[in-house]
Amino acid sequence: MDIKQNPNNIAAEPAVAFGSMSYDAEYDTVLTVSNEKSRIKISIDKLSYLKYNWDGLEALPINNDVIKNINATVRISKNKDWKGWKIEPNVNGTIYLRHNDAAISLGNNAFSYYIKDGGKVVGKNKIAFSPESLIETIQMINLRIV
Repeated sequence: MDIKQNPNNIAAEPAVAFGSMSYDAEYDTVLTVSNEKSRIKISIDKLSYLKYNWDGLEALPINNDVIKNINATVRISKNKDWKGWKIEPNVNGTIYLRHNDAAISLGNNAFSYYIKDGGKVVGKNKIAFSPESLIETIQMINLRIV
């Protein structure tokens, strides 16, 4: 990971993700991460520190089980599985995984996904969570959005 000072002192929200770069306004640095799994792990770590009311509108912190779920999935995944994916917090304590026209909502014991495919929105709700089932879904989406 390369850490570079922000020469232009660009204002940004703390820890905003930009593809393979992350800007951390608190430290005025740009983190360039060449490894996709490392980039995802950094995002997960940042999400794990969100406190109640992180959005100013009484959003819940990310549930510990959700953090454990995504970390377990990252451990069994390959670097290429995460190319183009972004992780975002949800106000209900879960997380969203987003990639272009696809999204996955990950909760404590289940996840749902949708993908825009040929003008249609297709997906599935309440899939029982396991690291294997989530990574299989991510890989299936990756094949469809290439």
